[in-house]
Amino acid sequence: MTKAKPRSSVPGVYYRDDGAPRWEVKVRWTKKGKRDSLPTVRYPVNPKAKPGDVDYFKRARADAEAYAIRERQSLETFGKPHALRGDAWTLRALLERYLEDLEKGRIDHKAHRTERSTIRMLLGQGKGHNAAGFPDLVDKWTRDLEYADFVGDGAHSLQSLLKDRDGKPAGTGSLKRVLGVVRGVFMRAERSWGIEIKNPLQEIKGLSVSDARERVVSADEWKKITKELEQHEQGTQDAIAFARFTAARRAEVVKLDWPDIDFKNKTARLRETKSRTNVSVERVIPLPAAALSIVVRRAQPADAKRPLTAEQLAALGLSGPVFTSGKGKRLRPDTMTQAWTRACARAGVEGARIHDLRHTRITELGRFLTAAEAARVSGHTDLATFFRYFNPDPVETGKKIDAMERGHQGKADAIRKAAATLAALSNDDFAAAIVAAIATRSRNAAGK
Repeated sequence: MTKAKPRSSVPGVYYRDDGAPRWEVKVRWTKKGKRDSLPTVRYPVNPKAKPGDVDYFKRARADAEAYAIRERQSLETFGKPHALRGDAWTLRALLERYLEDLEKGRIDHKAHRTERSTIRMLLGQGKGHNAAGFPDLVDKWTRDLEYADFVGDGAHSLQSLLKDRDGKPAGTGSLKRVLGVVRGVFMRAERSWGIEIKNPLQEIKGLSVSDARERVVSADEWKKITKELEQHEQGTQDAIAFARFTAARRAEVVKLDWPDIDFKNKTARLRETKSRTNVSVERVIPLPAAALSIVVRRAQPADAKRPLTAEQLAALGLSGPVFTSGKGKRLRPDTMTQAWTRACARAGVEGARIHDLRHTRITELGRFLTAAEAARVSGHTDLATFFRYFNPDPVETGKKIDAMERGHQGKADAIRKAAATLAALSNDDFAAAIVAAIATRSRNAAGK
């Protein structure tokens, strides 16, 4: 005889045993002719659990029924379920639901990895100096959260407790990035989940920050770092060197596929690049000799008897990623950063981030290209942002000014000498000299 399936007398509570046994709660309602529902809530059951355990059969059913009853009562009293009212949520619950949406692909944008790691850090699921998380903050009910819980010099504020990777108090820039993620969670709760909630981070004020950096990597530092990078895989070495000589960002480098490389015209197409409008754009950059030699070497067929030229490689129709790991998989941006950080530590180079390679190359480009040309290469649509990356050496700038002035002085002296020579001529000779000069200039122009 088939055993009767467990049931609940509370509407919307069902027992499921397909796969993992559980009690499920489905709350549905109709308002003004429109049907609506809450996401299904599951209470897992462990047949081997002891009475009192969270997943004990009877306790799981009691919890499911209590949840269903609470939501129904809220519908009758307030016209909406308790789960859509702000006082039903702790910050932890909001963060966990947002994290679930990230994991299941319901939220898809460029910053999803940063958001995921930030939320895990706040929940105490990360590593490093913030591994314990911030329970005093995230376990607060959202109705009780204030701006001072996040920003301020209070002993329990996030600003006072947050640490950077080196264990020191987090800088203003790091804090603002974390606050931006939390504010986004509140905004999604209100706009997408339909929760009536107070956003304590509606405005992030009193945190002025300058992210401008003047750090460039000197030739001597680059030599030391590249020496230490030899301990890492060739693909990682090549990707970092490519970034150094093209001013491309990490993410732009690792996304390169062979069809993006134009061997004939010596260019590379960077796809899905960063922009001020958060719209994916692409740009084509020139490949200087150092960068071109890297991709030419990486493109060589393993069975080639002699190195192929760039023109011969163009005819091969190569496919797949340009920069790969030792296992042949596409290189990850974090792999580049980790290798860079470790190489710098071994080389004794302090304070150099991998992004400083971009500063370094843009500064070099600015010495012999116009600002507009250099910005086209770097991908900056805003020249104000571009000039944050352009950090010219004042000594070199002084030398260029001296050379320019010497050139102008030399031209002035030559003009004065020619004028003196012309002035000494007779009127007929003066006229003949002018006619001859004009004829000579015309022939030169025609020759060009």
